[in-house]
Order: sequence, then C-alpha cells, then structure tokens
Amino acid sequence: MKKLFLYFFLISLFSIFSCCEQEEPAQQNQIGIPNEEELMAKYWPKDLSEEQVDSIIKSIKWETNKNSTILGSKEAKKGGTLRIGSYLYPNNLRAYGPNSNYVINLYINQIVHETLLRIDPVTLEYIPGLADKWFIANDKKTFFFHIDERAKWQDGNPVTAFDIVATWDFLSNDGLKDPFTQDLMNKFERPEALTGNIVMIKPKEIGWQEFLNLSVMVLIFPQHILENLTHEEYLKNFNDKLMLGSGPYKFEKATPNQDIVLKRNPNWWGSSLSLNRGLYNFDRIEYIFYTEETVLDEKFKKGDIDVLYVRAARKWVRDFLPEKIPEIKKNQIIRQRIFVKAPQGLSGYHFNLTKKPFDDMRVRKALYLLYNREEMMDKLFFNEYKFQDSHFPNSPYENKNNPKIRFNPTEAIKLLEEAGYSQKSLNDDGYIEKDGKIFEFDLNFMSGGDTRIETLFQEELKKVGIKINLKKVTWAQHTKELDEKIFMVTGVSYTSGPFPPPEEHYHSKFADKKNTNNIWGFKNERVDQICEEYNREYDLKKRIKLIQELDSIVTNDYISILNWYSDNVRILYWNKFGMPEFVLTGVFYDSRSTGREIQSIIAFWWYDAEADKKLKNAIEKDLSLPAKPAEVREWEKYR
Repeated sequence: MKKLFLYFFLISLFSIFSCCEQEEPAQQNQIGIPNEEELMAKYWPKDLSEEQVDSIIKSIKWETNKNSTILGSKEAKKGGTLRIGSYLYPNNLRAYGPNSNYVINLYINQIVHETLLRIDPVTLEYIPGLADKWFIANDKKTFFFHIDERAKWQDGNPVTAFDIVATWDFLSNDGLKDPFTQDLMNKFERPEALTGNIVMIKPKEIGWQEFLNLSVMVLIFPQHILENLTHEEYLKNFNDKLMLGSGPYKFEKATPNQDIVLKRNPNWWGSSLSLNRGLYNFDRIEYIFYTEETVLDEKFKKGDIDVLYVRAARKWVRDFLPEKIPEIKKNQIIRQRIFVKAPQGLSGYHFNLTKKPFDDMRVRKALYLLYNREEMMDKLFFNEYKFQDSHFPNSPYENKNNPKIRFNPTEAIKLLEEAGYSQKSLNDDGYIEKDGKIFEFDLNFMSGGDTRIETLFQEELKKVGIKINLKKVTWAQHTKELDEKIFMVTGVSYTSGPFPPPEEHYHSKFADKKNTNNIWGFKNERVDQICEEYNREYDLKKRIKLIQELDSIVTNDYISILNWYSDNVRILYWNKFGMPEFVLTGVFYDSRSTGREIQSIIAFWWYDAEADKKLKNAIEKDLSLPAKPAEVREWEKYR
C-alpha cells in the first residue's frame, strides 16, 4: 500500500534546524517565467496588498541544510541498463487517484517527479529538493518554501511557486477520487505564490506532521500541464504513462502486464548538486513483469533480469546456494545478506470488520490463536525471522506490553464457544454449524503465489471445525477487493519508514470509504483522538507514547493476524555493477518490501562496463570471479 515512508528514528524535529544556515531575506526572483503576470494574478494572495506581501517576504528567516550526507560514490559512472523483474503489474501508473495507492506506483513516480524537500537517509534532517530554502513561522501557522531557481521541468520550463499552487488545486479536488490525498491536501489552506519562486502555505491545524507530509510526500506536478488537464482526463489518460516530471528519470513506454521503461533525464537540473553526487546512474530502467514468482526466478538465473530480492527464506536456504547454482559458486552471481536497522512494516492477514463473524473480537482472537507461527517459522522459514507482536515492529513505537499471541488451540476453542461456535455443533463433515450455516470464510491468496502458509492455517482450522476457502485472486482482483472493502480475510504487507502515519490507517473517518488504507473498516474513538493529538504534538517523546498506546489498542482488538519480520535483506545480482560499500541504504528499510531495495539500487548502483566484460568472459570460459562479502553490515556505523 502507498505509505508515508517516513516513520521514525530518534531525532527531534527541533534539532533538525540546528545545523542549518540562516540566510538573508529572499529577493524577488529573476528567473524567466512564461506568462508570469497572468500567473501572479491567478495565484497571488487575494487579501494582501503588495506592501503586505513585501513585508512578509522581508520577515522570512530562510533555513537550509548544506551538510547533507553524501552517500553516492565518486566512482559512479553513467550508462547501461538495469533490468528489474516483478510479477505484480500495477492497475495503472498514476501517483494519485483510484487504485494507485500501492508501492510500485509510488516508487516509479518518485524518480520521475520530485517533492519540495527530501530527508537525509542518515541524519533524518530535511535537505533541499525542489525548494532550496524553507521556513516555519514561529507560531507554526505558516510555512514558506523558496523554489530553487535552477529547478526545471523535463521540457525545460522552470519549476515555480505556481506549480505548487496548481498541484494543490488539482490534488484537493473531489474529481481526483482519492480520499486520502484529498484529505491530506485539505489540511492546508490554498497555497499562495508571493513571487514566482516563493510560496506561502498555511496549515488548518498546528502539527509537525503537516510540514513533513507537505514537504516530502506530495509530488509536484507542472502547472502548464495541469491547466489544460481535467481530472477525468488524468484518470483516463495516465493509466499507462506518466506525466512530465522534474526528476532524474523520464517515462519512455509501458506495455500492460509486460514492462515499464524509464530513461535517464540527461538534463536533470539536480545532477550538478553536490548532494546528488553519484546518484541515478543507469541510462535505462526496465521493469519486466512475469505471471508468477517462479518464472521470475528462472528468468534471473538465465540473466534476463539483473537483480533478485529473495523474500522466501526457503529459497535462500535451500535453492539459491553455491552447491546448486554454479554461477553463485563462481561469483558470477553475487549472493549477499544486507543487515539493516530500521522499523519494519506490518505484515499478516487482515480481517474485514464489516463482515460477520469478524465483527466479533473473540472470533478474531481465536483465529489468531490457531495460526501456528512457531511451526511455520521453524519448518517453512528456517527460523530466519522474529515474531511480530506489534503494528509497529522493530521500532520505538512498539508497545512492549502487547500480548504475545502464540499457538493455543485450547484457548481458541474457549473463545469460539463464548462466541456461539460450539464443538458440539460439528456436522458430519466436521465443521461447526450455527443458524444452519457452517463456519467458513474466504481467504484470498495471490495467483501464482506460495500457499504453504495458507494451507497450514487451513489444516489447523479444520481440526476445530472451521472451513477456509482458499480464494485465488489476481493482483487486479486483490486490489479491487481491498479498495472496495469486499474481501473477508486477506494478506497484506505494509511498508514502513522513520515516522508513522497512523491517521491514514486507523482513523474512523476512512473506515467506510473506498480506496483508503483503513482496509479493516476499523473504528475506535480513542484511536481517533490519538491520531489527532499525534498530528499536533511536536514533542517526539510524547508522540512515541501516543503511538504505543494506539499500538496497544489495535493489537488487543485483534484486527490482524500478525506474521514475522527480518532485520536483513537477501539479494542476488549478476556481477556487473559498481556500488557503494553499504550496497543498500539501511535506514528507511523494510526488509519485507520488494521495492525499496530496488529504489536503493536505482539511486546508488551503476553499470560497470569493465566488470560486465569480465563477467561475460567468465561465463564463456567457465571461470570464477573474485568473491564479495557474503554479509554486509556497513550500516552498523550509522546507527
């Protein structure tokens, strides 16, 4: 699901600005903007005079960050193609609108479009994006952004303050049919362009998250495209293409269910900035889609794709071994485990609380108690994982007092009896009957996916008289049922980052709406209060306590059957790439995400022509190449 990938690490937003320079008040922009007078008339503050605007501009104490962590390698070279395999072609390529709230949409759009600011991957401080300077007024009621005068759209037009206002106009409109995005945008008054490159934005409520969300989540679109684009046209015409952006990559082509191709923007305005040194080196990014994960694995072995993220512990321990794959033994394919220290995403099976009998917490808890994680982690996953007992695992937000649910059929049967599902009501087929109907439900699983977990769960429930119908669904069907809340039980894994966005998942205002991340239809008055308090609270320690309380509530309500998590990432890649020593960035990492390691590769790796030449020679002559470390722990020094 689409996430605010900024979740939490121990750093105060107040300290974010302590290292930042104070600059002189901004001057009027000197960049050439087509139709500037006309645009100023459209986007200028309607209730302010020129004198008042000038006074506001002079009062701004701009802040910036010229000490961002440079992680890109000095050795990086431009060129080559990166071929990425996947088996989940998105319903569309849009960043916004119906059926767009999935990670692949976000990851593709993030390298074509840009945000006002970015987050330093080590310090978690704000660093420049489209805006090179920013300021939060002392009363926290007004934000200012200064658009970098060097920033340009991919067609050569300058990025301006007018683009920020136009983006807000477009994303806040009901025609977008995207409740979460509309809700986010409508937390702000309409932005106002004070000059061609200074924009003033006022949040409707005071809260630290408003500045974070606005500056690093919202992708900025070009005003000169939006002014001639209706929402209906956007939703119709951008299913298989991307809008013009300002980022390091351009859209080239997309063939539904086959591929998506992006090409490097040779004129990317940000390429000359020191903080972007050694980044975005591949000339082409090819996302290639297959019908099943097993097909993807075989395509990797044949060299049709370049990198493989090994999600399944079984494959890592039994299949992708030097003894079984000669290319790994000879270091033609590199096999590495990358250790990361970062919050992990929520993973498990989720109940639709609007469907009976899942509106009964006793039933939900009973099913959780019948989910034999101990056996699964031992027999299926070779004890490579840790129990997940929180909606915020491996983070300071995790409530350590959460119940540690483990396999317990006796307790499960007791809860089922209390809920009216008696072992005395078993029919001739061994299933519980109540009111003339057997206790059964559909559990969705992805077409082409591994069903060992679902099958073990099915077998355990059969022992107590509950029938699971394993429902095979396509990706499109899966997303449709989630968005429309018509599933019964389904598996979903969420990504994570340093700052959690609880409102979008747990606030009741999203419970009855389609196309939101509150997939459960969960409602709780105290949780609503926590979400609202959290949004207003600037004190990090207090925010941690609020989420810990929320974590306790949702975990004890058993809206999900939780799985497990890992603190490392397992990857295979053909030995023809250069990369920094850390291989993959390790702060925003969710080891369960199949997208973030690819984002890291796109950003930091490069095609090494000489290494590729040696690889081809080794394959042709059946030679071995020098080994690389089997484990990488470079991120230890950044913890």
